[in-house]
Amino acid sequence: MRPLSFLIVLSFAGSLRAEPADTIYHNAKIVTVDAGFRIVSGLAVKGDRILAADDIANLKSLSGPGTKLIDLQGRTVIPGLIDNHLHFLRDALRWQHQTRIDGITSRARAREVIAAKANASAAGEWVFVLGGWSEDQFADQAGGFTREELDAAAPRNPVLIQKSYMAAYTNTLADEALADAVSGTTGGKGKGKGGGMRKGGGGGGGGDSGARTLINRALDRYLPEPDEAEALENLAAFSGVLNAMGLTTVYDVGRDTDGPIELCAKLAAEGRASLRVFHTLRYSANDPAEADAAIALIQGSRPRQGDAWSGVIGLGEHLYNPIHDSTMRLSRYTAEELAPFEKIAAAAAAGGWHVHDHAMQDSTISAYLDIFERVAPLGSIDRWTLAHCDLISPANIARAKQLGLTLAIHNKTAKPAGRDGDSPPLKAIQDSGIVWGLGSDGGVVAPVNPFTTLWWATTGRIFPDRVAINEPVTREQALIAHTRSNAWLLFKEQDLGSLGPGKLADFLVLDRDYLTVPEAEIREIRPVMTVVGGRVVHTAP
Repeated sequence: MRPLSFLIVLSFAGSLRAEPADTIYHNAKIVTVDAGFRIVSGLAVKGDRILAADDIANLKSLSGPGTKLIDLQGRTVIPGLIDNHLHFLRDALRWQHQTRIDGITSRARAREVIAAKANASAAGEWVFVLGGWSEDQFADQAGGFTREELDAAAPRNPVLIQKSYMAAYTNTLADEALADAVSGTTGGKGKGKGGGMRKGGGGGGGGDSGARTLINRALDRYLPEPDEAEALENLAAFSGVLNAMGLTTVYDVGRDTDGPIELCAKLAAEGRASLRVFHTLRYSANDPAEADAAIALIQGSRPRQGDAWSGVIGLGEHLYNPIHDSTMRLSRYTAEELAPFEKIAAAAAAGGWHVHDHAMQDSTISAYLDIFERVAPLGSIDRWTLAHCDLISPANIARAKQLGLTLAIHNKTAKPAGRDGDSPPLKAIQDSGIVWGLGSDGGVVAPVNPFTTLWWATTGRIFPDRVAINEPVTREQALIAHTRSNAWLLFKEQDLGSLGPGKLADFLVLDRDYLTVPEAEIREIRPVMTVVGGRVVHTAP
């Protein structure tokens, strides 16, 4: 017997077929990423949904007097890419003050990008690069930026370049402005590092540092929270940037300090949304008392609320903030330390909430799996997600699969020296049969561009062009992970992730064929057209 959800999609597609298509895209290589991974030549769209994905000869009956025919001239089409783990609001709210150097492998070019942003800004206005890059990504000269470089790039503007959460590089004007913000951490010390600091807190692994303090105070002082009108403009602009990269849906797994999630719903209500942004429930749980308050909020809220554009799906990235591990150090938590986490997990299971939680070390994953097994009888842990999984063992992959969990894997375009083995073990995860998806963990920790992630997953290489994973996955497997599997992780499989009847018309027309280009070019692929809900939201030459 076919599942009811399948019958609903067929019924809806049948009702759509009663009238001609609004648009038929043809003369294309359309990669459906459905269960059969079909490749067809035509796509019929009505309103915000797909009528059919088939060879053009079979779509003629869907054409009417008002149907627009668009010849894609042989280009490749794939479903819109979904990022299962992006800190969207954190980047979007202050977007107009930022520039990005993600994935730029020329140090000279990175300086040009910073200089261009400074030249486009008024004298004295701050220029921020808020993460997404690594000192090792430059092929011409690795390393952090010197004060002299940043002074030359921006002689009229203070510059702060954030590297993850553990370093900040500043020019002279920024040092002078911040001299009274963080006593003893700035002011011309350490030639060759600018105002950069390195201390603790590596890779989002928790803990505070001189750099983290400086960055937060710089943002609070010189990049204040925008008002609602400015915030909405920033959200729209940042969404457009992500559309141009190929993203059509993201899961914003942020903190309550990142900004109000209601802004995304408001942008959609105004008809200005071009990116589907779903969220986790926002709260702070930094101690047992706050964990109890979080449980009360969870029990008083409902999961998977919203519409096709925005809404709350589940809990995470940190159920309980003190349980926050890193690949940079081994973390083993005591039963007492884990107790508030388990109480929140129990409330999640009882309330039908999806959990998406940060876990890098295999020891943390083992502790989580033990807890998940204990809370499972209270409700359901089906599809709960372990995020990152950098050092997950084969045994724990098997345990997670047995429990019905999923894995969210994120690009690692820089690899710490001395780490042996594939991290994360992509092929072992794929071969296990567990459902897993790809995301970025952008934008402070990693680059946001999904084709960077696909390049990393299919080649095993990191910037500028070094092998970091010996056993990557195939292009087809990576594309499924960035589309259909991510739709499953977000409980959106009826609407997103593949191109077929009844699905939302979210797709990309690419400037080159993802399935056949030389592997080195995968990271250079760009959409010439991005369509979200049947509407063209991005075009390029």
